[in-house]
Amino acid sequence: MPIRPPNPSPLLNANKYSRLFLQWVYPLVSKCRKQGTLDVNDLYELLPDYDAEALTDKLEANWFAETKRNPNKPSLIRATLCTLRWKPFLIGLILIPSEFLDIIRPLLLTFLMKFFEPCSTMSAWHAWLLALSTIFTAFCSSAIVIYGIYLNNNLALQMRVAYSGLIFRKLLRLSSHAFNSISSGEITNLLSNDATQIEMTLLFFNYLWQVSLIAISYTLVILVIQIIFSRFILHFRNNILQVTDQRVKIMSEIIKSMRIIKMYCWEMAFDKKIRHVRRREIIQYMYCLLFDCVQMLFSHTYINVTFLMMYGTMWWLNIRFDIRFFAVASCLLSHMRLIVIDFFNFAVKALVHYMAAQKRIQTFLLLDESERDNRLLSRSHSELGYIENNESSIVKNNPIQSPKVICNLKQAQWEKNGSFCLKNIVFDAHPGDLICIIGPVGAGKSSLLQTLTGEIAIFDGKVRMHGSFCYVSQESWIFSSTIKTNILFGKAYDRNLFHKVVKATALDTDFTQLPNEENTLVGDQGVMLSGGQKSRINMARALYRNADIYLLDDPLSAVDAKVAKHLFQKSIKNYLADKICILVTHQIQFLQDATKIIVLNNGEMIQIGSYTDLLASSTSFARLLDDIHQFEQQQSIELYQQQSIISSTCSNDDEEMLALLKNVETKHKGTVKSHVYVAYLKAGVGIIMGLFIVIILPSVREGTSIFSNWWLAKWSDDESYRYRILNNCTTVQNNNNNTVWSMSNTEWNNHRNRRFYIYCGLYSINDHIL
Repeated sequence: MPIRPPNPSPLLNANKYSRLFLQWVYPLVSKCRKQGTLDVNDLYELLPDYDAEALTDKLEANWFAETKRNPNKPSLIRATLCTLRWKPFLIGLILIPSEFLDIIRPLLLTFLMKFFEPCSTMSAWHAWLLALSTIFTAFCSSAIVIYGIYLNNNLALQMRVAYSGLIFRKLLRLSSHAFNSISSGEITNLLSNDATQIEMTLLFFNYLWQVSLIAISYTLVILVIQIIFSRFILHFRNNILQVTDQRVKIMSEIIKSMRIIKMYCWEMAFDKKIRHVRRREIIQYMYCLLFDCVQMLFSHTYINVTFLMMYGTMWWLNIRFDIRFFAVASCLLSHMRLIVIDFFNFAVKALVHYMAAQKRIQTFLLLDESERDNRLLSRSHSELGYIENNESSIVKNNPIQSPKVICNLKQAQWEKNGSFCLKNIVFDAHPGDLICIIGPVGAGKSSLLQTLTGEIAIFDGKVRMHGSFCYVSQESWIFSSTIKTNILFGKAYDRNLFHKVVKATALDTDFTQLPNEENTLVGDQGVMLSGGQKSRINMARALYRNADIYLLDDPLSAVDAKVAKHLFQKSIKNYLADKICILVTHQIQFLQDATKIIVLNNGEMIQIGSYTDLLASSTSFARLLDDIHQFEQQQSIELYQQQSIISSTCSNDDEEMLALLKNVETKHKGTVKSHVYVAYLKAGVGIIMGLFIVIILPSVREGTSIFSNWWLAKWSDDESYRYRILNNCTTVQNNNNNTVWSMSNTEWNNHRNRRFYIYCGLYSINDHIL
């Protein structure tokens, strides 16, 4: 991956005019128009206002303060409001002038229309003044709305980032019991779905209180209906999230266990299970969408119902009106529908979804955390890989100490009164020490490292760690990106350090076999790596951190003997020579180089000392070495078989592997092809019914809507024409050939009745189609 060139945002040096009218973004828009597409390098650098660490720190501090004020019932909403303060309301105040301008503009337009009427006495300069005022109010309203939306989007994005960071930090602090109670699918759902609801809520938040400034009686009825239906939507939304979590959890388990499912031919059973859960999810979606559609019905029929009530009343009471009345009513009602009904509807739905989401996030934030009060861990110069003690005052008051590990462990368990327990483990480590932990399978070797990292709770005893540490897990973790990005893991690129780490982990040999070397894409959409390659990338990531303490959970088990020797000599012995290294291993040939050897059995330390001391002190150590040697031989046979399978698979799929090695992402440009839409229609209700619903019904509805508005305009013309005839406007009498002026009162009433009845029919057709 090439280093991204610096591209600072022009907003940092933009003046007030450029900020108000968003002129600073025009170069990016112009570049997109010329190139057709934008690349990642074309985007500006992140502004300081969007720094994830600072935003998360602010929200996390307010959340911790809330949990202290209300330990029994803390509220994430209150913590969010403390973080936001008055920012959303200030943005709402900025938007209020645009609402008044939108109301004034139709009134100016009606005065301007009077200039074009027959018998008008308005002067030309007066008409020009009204026209310019109408244009000016439209321009000012648009500028205010666009800038307000821009500020609102910024605030919403900042809170979404803060929520995501808060969830991530909580995930790192979860206790083992709490961590096992949730699935990766639930975490994904919290980040991808629930955390985005705060963004949608803030986008429409101000319309919740601005509506009261321009509400009317029918609008209040609609608002009550919207709130009632929102409670039903909230109920179904909670059901959807629960079923979605269950479906994502099952899918994650299926993907992880695909090899076992294929081996035992369980495809049909799991297919049936996932279809059942998906069917339940779709049913809940259907209920939610049903109430959502009924809720939208009141929104879309708002103007028609209001027009029907208004013109029906005027028709019944024989009240005259003209085209100016129709224009004002249309503009004001359209604006009220947009603000009072549509945006308020969006705001209520976003608030309902947020209430459900924040409840789930709050439940997650209240899960048990790992107890680290009995660990004294000081911050080192490393950016990551350390844990701060909850009693931070103790750490800050202590002078900077050299890295060391002091373990006096009497009892540590995953759960209180659990079946497995670590006990009576006492040792200390200093820079330059290499401590090897050995023992039979299930002796608690990996559990000891997890106790040092804080994953396992200590119920008796104390562990003190001074310095930053890196933990290399037994199961290698690779994410979808380049090998270089996997090793750097967010740290700045140092060419000399990077190549030194690559050489120490024997990855330089692998790079020569890849066309893009360290820039080769790996992961789900990249090259398939062997277990040994993943293990070495995992090891290289740890070495690049340059921590003080290294906890290595058997990183040599996934590689062959030759590579294992290279890793031990170059990485552990040489590269980590001045570090504290605690190594879990089954490779007995490396025990002679260890400073200390800890022998575990059933979670208890039975021996500790150097290789020669343990070998001379008892015969049990020799027997244990024989058992470990047999286990290592069996593991080597399994590793060889896996490598044979991988090599044979690769030889049979050379073309596919070469295609992956090219590592080129394809991008489709232009419009969406018609076959994509056809596929959607086929998967839904079929092509014929789909075309009828998607094309014919909306066309008929828009046609009847346009025709009904035209019909009202004609009716208004007739009212205006007859009104001016009765007031003896000679210009109208001479220039209009219409026979409305010659109608008797009875004929005129029949004419008005026909206009009203036809309008009612058009309204009925339009609403039935909707």
